[in-house]
Amino acid sequence: MMHRFLFLIIGSIAVLLAGCSSIERLDSSNVSALGQISVKTGASRSDQIFRQHIIRFLDRHSAQDIRYTLITRISESQSDTAVSMNITFALYDQTRGETVLSDSISLSATFGAVSSLYGQDKAATFSSERLAMQLSDKVYLKLLAYFNNLENAGTASAE
Repeated sequence: MMHRFLFLIIGSIAVLLAGCSSIERLDSSNVSALGQISVKTGASRSDQIFRQHIIRFLDRHSAQDIRYTLITRISESQSDTAVSMNITFALYDQTRGETVLSDSISLSATFGAVSSLYGQDKAATFSSERLAMQLSDKVYLKLLAYFNNLENAGTASAE
């Protein structure tokens, strides 16, 4: 019985580590361009949460003169038991005068059937807040991958 439990734990750790291999290649410490991004969002609560969360990520990088502007737009829909959120974003390079990266990401969260209207409203609010934070995680990873690929391409061409 103990061997099965140990095998299960080791197998779980191996699966988790295998799933993280693509993120491990994204070295955020050397990506200086992430400190050159200003963020423009809408005025909704989801936009505010997204902005606060992504700025926490971007503030990890040394602040420099602003070269890029990240422009985002979040749209949200809600049913009785689920919330869906879509973000469209574009990264504008001010020195080149063009959009260098644009994409959209959609996420949804279910919160089950809640018996009271107040509880249903609160569950939807919490789901929206979680989705806004998850969207900021995904946008940050896209930015990190974009700039990491640029730096790797520059290093490869210089060698």
